Amino acid sequence: MVNGERRIVADAQISIFNQALLSSFGVYEAVKVERGQPFYLEEHLQRLLQSAEMLELSLDVDVATLARWFDELNQIDSYATWRLTIIAVGSVEAGAKPIVAMRAEALRTYPDQFYRDGAKAVLYEGQRALPACKSLNTLVNFLARRAATQVGALEGVLHHNGYLTEGARSNLFTVRQGQLVTPPASVVLSGITRDIIVQVMQDAAFPVTEAMLSTDLSLYDELFISSTSMHVMPITQIDGQPIGTGQVGPITRLAMKRFATHYRQVMGK
Repeated sequence: MVNGERRIVADAQISIFNQALLSSFGVYEAVKVERGQPFYLEEHLQRLLQSAEMLELSLDVDVATLARWFDELNQIDSYATWRLTIIAVGSVEAGAKPIVAMRAEALRTYPDQFYRDGAKAVLYEGQRALPACKSLNTLVNFLARRAATQVGALEGVLHHNGYLTEGARSNLFTVRQGQLVTPPASVVLSGITRDIIVQVMQDAAFPVTEAMLSTDLSLYDELFISSTSMHVMPITQIDGQPIGTGQVGPITRLAMKRFATHYRQVMGK
């Protein structure tokens, strides 16, 4: 879908002369769709518009219009499981209009072993540009993911000025002395999944608190990341160093269980 019109892939292109590309003047979102049903679609669409507003990027569409475009795209196969990616590119040239495109992509899945035994990550020094905005400027994120892939790890964890911030494509949670802690929303891109975890753990014995996280990995008993596709993913090793005992911890398992229950309730599974 490009500005509300369904197109074949070959026709959905942006010119290399579009100056917005050189400036990363745009925003994006990703939504999980399972058997035709999107997970928290409206919240993702609202965040897309909020990110655009941070860039003073007027898209001239509202949530209802974007939702209708999704429905039209979803009708191609209303029982498919996929990832909806929305890309909005601003206009730089006089008279040009922003481009808002939706595309269907294969939904990435992860081995059951990662959830059972934990996955590996690496540290990567860098900071997302305009952390609270989901802009197209994702170079640091790309480099962090590439660094992780090169050593067989799942994720690159960003750090800046001595503090852990977020994953290259995820939010970060740690457990220290029985406290479940995540970096403040003001310094990271607060994902929809992150917000749900805060919500479902609110009345648990281990509610989420916000605080800056030291890069000293020995301080943490458990660590996990969250994202649209991963949900709650335990991380048991970073840069070859075990987190806590090197096993998936009880608070992480509780967060996994509570999120999974919430997901089934919302999706009617």
